[in-house]
Amino acid sequence: MYKSKSSSGEQKIELISVGNMVDLEIFLAAGSKRIKTEFVGYLPGQYLILNYPVQKQLGKAAEQVKEGASVIVRAVADHSDGQIIAFKTDIKAVAYTPTKLIFLFPPQRIQSHCLRHHVRIPTLIPATLMTSRSTCDGVIKDISPTGLQFSLRGAKVDLPLHDKSCHVVIAGKKKEPIRLAGEMCSTTHHDELAMVGIKLLSQEEKKVEALLQEYLIDLAALDMR
Repeated sequence: MYKSKSSSGEQKIELISVGNMVDLEIFLAAGSKRIKTEFVGYLPGQYLILNYPVQKQLGKAAEQVKEGASVIVRAVADHSDGQIIAFKTDIKAVAYTPTKLIFLFPPQRIQSHCLRHHVRIPTLIPATLMTSRSTCDGVIKDISPTGLQFSLRGAKVDLPLHDKSCHVVIAGKKKEPIRLAGEMCSTTHHDELAMVGIKLLSQEEKKVEALLQEYLIDLAALDMR
């Protein structure tokens, strides 16, 4: 189900965790350029702070990262059902020392879009997250045919920065383990827990159905049949 609505409250901004990656769209003379950068912080009523993107990513768009320039920011909201928030605002200032930062005016209006087509079912299924860099044991906190949330202990989990491909392996109640291929979309930290949002590849829906059948979860709740 696709839903869209606008909001003028500050609660939406507070759903972006410090350290999360956001999509920054910079307007150019002809078109625009979208790049990824890090959300640094927010002072209510004053400004939002983003890390200054890597110069190599910016290219000629760096000329437009200046005071008064308009930008669009998009981010995945934490603790939400697949909600994307987006807003247009202006650059308030650019700091160059001691580190490069972009200060944005607080937005007047915020758009939110729920992009998730399937309901996430809460679970507590033990599993292993395998990436190109590490193997971590944890728990699948919720799951749908298209994605899942993986929880693991450790304030500093060694996850790849660029290669987002991964596998989630579940022992299953039968002999053969169930192996789900996907891509890590977001990582947030809460106390000693790391929560990893994973988008599953489209061909994995049948495996998800088999997994839920093993754990006696009602498939009708996912509208899979």
